[in-house]
Amino acid sequence: MPGDPRPWNPKEWEKHVQRLLKKRYCNPPGSYQEVPDTVKGDCGIEGFAQDGTAYQCYAAQQWLSPDDLLNKQKNKISTDIAKFLRNEDELCDIFGHTKIGQWNLVVPYWSNKDLKKHANAKALEVQEKKRKHAQKKFAVSILTADDFAVEASLLAKLDLYQFDVAAPPIQPASLATWMNGKKNLRQVQNLTRKAALIGTGKSKEMKEKFQARIVAQYIGGDIVLGKLERELPEVYGKVIEYKVARETNLEIESYATTKVPAEFFQSTLQDYRSELRTVPGISARVADILAHEAVSDWLLNCTMDFD
Repeated sequence: MPGDPRPWNPKEWEKHVQRLLKKRYCNPPGSYQEVPDTVKGDCGIEGFAQDGTAYQCYAAQQWLSPDDLLNKQKNKISTDIAKFLRNEDELCDIFGHTKIGQWNLVVPYWSNKDLKKHANAKALEVQEKKRKHAQKKFAVSILTADDFAVEASLLAKLDLYQFDVAAPPIQPASLATWMNGKKNLRQVQNLTRKAALIGTGKSKEMKEKFQARIVAQYIGGDIVLGKLERELPEVYGKVIEYKVARETNLEIESYATTKVPAEFFQSTLQDYRSELRTVPGISARVADILAHEAVSDWLLNCTMDFD
């Protein structure tokens, strides 16, 4: 599906999209013009470019189902295209010599092709009205942050955009399947042995909960890593560089440490979390998730050992 369904605050989404657009049209300066809505509304657009493309941002709130999201997004297109038609004279003054040929609704996520059908119907409506500020072949499209991957990567390098997702919940059935799978047998054996050392003096139940949490953090963190790779491959590469660099010395540190296993486990997690929080382009929440993923990986495999 296009985009990412995680919720956005409407103002934060608009601010994010405006940054992406200003980065896309940064040469020459002035190629893109934001249109404030603080006085007399936004006239159906929140910005336009000299190439004849107009943009409107929208993050639907509290949608309960795909159909609910579709209806909200359809209504947004209908409402703002109506504004675009109604405010012809004012928009002509704003656009100057520019005529709009492409009107884009920029959303975090959409999931139904009927939205594009609705967009096409609204584009035809504008064409039939033959407004002075619209080109003959006026079109309406739906975009997501996926369409601004290059710009997002550039902003992430400057830490002006941070990749931020929650770790997905891992269902007990999925966890049990992973832990009982033949291909994971050696990793589970490693973890069981190390959990006994980390949890010296703890009950069997607590050790089993610890193992389940480690596997869940490993699976969930790997999913987040995959999303980061797709959305911001350069930032993903930097995270992997940090992980590999940390792994290089971890076996020696595990052998030479004078700390008991529980203390070494906690200090490794805290130190690596602090390192990841210095990586531009990821949030503190994602840094925490990826730190837990790495430490879980090192426990499941032989990188971090206590023998």
